[in-house]
Amino acid sequence: MIVPMYKYSFLVFHSGYQDFLKDIRKIGVVHINDKIKEPTPEMQDLFRHLTEVSKAIQKLEMIEPEATEKKPELKTGEAVFNRLKEIEKEGEHNHHQMQQLEKERKQLVPWGDFDWKMIEKLQKQGVEIRFMSCPIRKFEPEWEEDFYIKVIKDWEGYRYFVKLEKTDKENEENGFEEISGADELILPNHSISQLDAEIKKLKTEADELRHELHRIAYFCIPLLEEYYQAIEQQLSEKNALLQTSEEVEGKVKMLEGWVPETKKEELDNYLEENKILYTADQPSDDEEKVPILLKNNRFAKLYEIIGKLYELPNHKELDLVPFFAPFYMMFFGFSLGDAGYGLVIIGLAEYMKRKMPNLRSVMKLAQLLGLATVIFGILTGTFFGIDLINSQIPWLENIKEYMVDTDELFNLAIILGVIQILFGMVLKVINISRVKGFMYSLSTIGWLILIIGLGAVIGLKTVGTLDEQTASVAQYVVLGVAGVFILVLNNPKRNILMNIGAGLWDVYNMATSLLGDILSYIRLFALGVSSAILGMVFNNMAMSMKPDNVIFGPLVMIIILVIGHGITIFMSGLGAFVHPIRLTFVEFYKNAGFTGGGKPYKPFAEPASKISE
Repeated sequence: MIVPMYKYSFLVFHSGYQDFLKDIRKIGVVHINDKIKEPTPEMQDLFRHLTEVSKAIQKLEMIEPEATEKKPELKTGEAVFNRLKEIEKEGEHNHHQMQQLEKERKQLVPWGDFDWKMIEKLQKQGVEIRFMSCPIRKFEPEWEEDFYIKVIKDWEGYRYFVKLEKTDKENEENGFEEISGADELILPNHSISQLDAEIKKLKTEADELRHELHRIAYFCIPLLEEYYQAIEQQLSEKNALLQTSEEVEGKVKMLEGWVPETKKEELDNYLEENKILYTADQPSDDEEKVPILLKNNRFAKLYEIIGKLYELPNHKELDLVPFFAPFYMMFFGFSLGDAGYGLVIIGLAEYMKRKMPNLRSVMKLAQLLGLATVIFGILTGTFFGIDLINSQIPWLENIKEYMVDTDELFNLAIILGVIQILFGMVLKVINISRVKGFMYSLSTIGWLILIIGLGAVIGLKTVGTLDEQTASVAQYVVLGVAGVFILVLNNPKRNILMNIGAGLWDVYNMATSLLGDILSYIRLFALGVSSAILGMVFNNMAMSMKPDNVIFGPLVMIIILVIGHGITIFMSGLGAFVHPIRLTFVEFYKNAGFTGGGKPYKPFAEPASKISE
């Protein structure tokens, strides 16, 4: 359900306004009404910084923590963040340096590990050494006769050689002559051993940075989270000041906000005790900025995370979460439909609940979905891809009569679809009555009368309860009543002719969309059958591919079964999660008249209060 909201307007003398903000932040129930949407430049900078800190936390959470007694000397979240930026900068610089050195080392590999001091010494004595290369096939043997050449190495299709030339004037005519077809190379002024030492040093520095990062991930995430909350707090305070308007020449400050009905008592007591002038009114019909706070029972609350994947309802309509929750649970079980897979999901969720307490509610939801899978697996007689209905298991013979085959499974999917669509239309009647008034829901009521009435007449006629003549009269009565509601009374503010025209268009749309909506539920049948078939295929594969060996045979079979059923659980589980969401958000929400557009309730509160929310 949606908790009713009250719109508060506070009038506070300017000298006590800062204290007032501190007090209501401490109480933590006021959702400040954002009248000014454009944040100040200072707030924009804080938003950007908040995003950077959030990304830093996410990166740290992805790093495997390194437990050690050497705790980083970082006392605040800001210091942690700044050190992370430095580590990132140093790491990038280290990486670029290493790339450059590796590139230079590769250039020197064909020449070996020589000492550049010897080259410099020869140059001082008038001997110029030029490093050259050419493709091996283009090397001319007569070059060695015409020039002072020494071949060093053939490598990767090239011949590397040095050309010695004298720089004195007496031999100037023989010096610095070019060799057609060969290229002169400019080599790095380092030896391979020097480069290896530099690379080793850089790798050591990179390892130190990596270890420091892992230690920060172990010790400092709480500090960084506190820093994130502090920035959020600054933003909320600046937003409160931004949304404050000045009255009576700036002597009175006015602030507007929303407070849930369930949380207003403490605030009212504070306002009365401090004699602060305020008004508290329920939202008007044309109010569009009412925040949404959901309050559901323990079962439905687990499914709020699914509802929020789409949109929150607006404050005028129903919260559909408690109404789609049982259907979603059934549809997931229907789509996966294997009792063995359901048990695996329940077991994994229980393990994850203990390992990751912050995901406890999500794991509880997974366990409920796993339970639904077990129930439908028993109903369809499927256990890890084994078809129990056609298996010769003596103790199952008495239970098999309660299991359903594929034909009955197909019909069950259609029946569940019809039930959910009709239930959605009932909720649409309630929604329209709440938002516009009961008279505007008569058209939907007409469709309910038409579908349920005709279905009941046909059913009673089929089983022989109604004879042909009585059934015919009943059909005309249903058509007549439904026709009046759909064609004549669909909008109380329009004239009859306009209503008839709009009603005919509505008939066309409903006739085409309802059939498509109902057929969409066949996907439940298809997913359930495909999951069973995949499991059966891997079972057959394991049996046929196992070696005829006492030891390796069972081992190979188990490996194939574990991998195969793991793939099936992942693929079929993903389909079982996604497709019921589609049926919920498209077929059910549409037929329930869901409008949406609600914004979440976010109170102006201390960080601890925010976490508790």
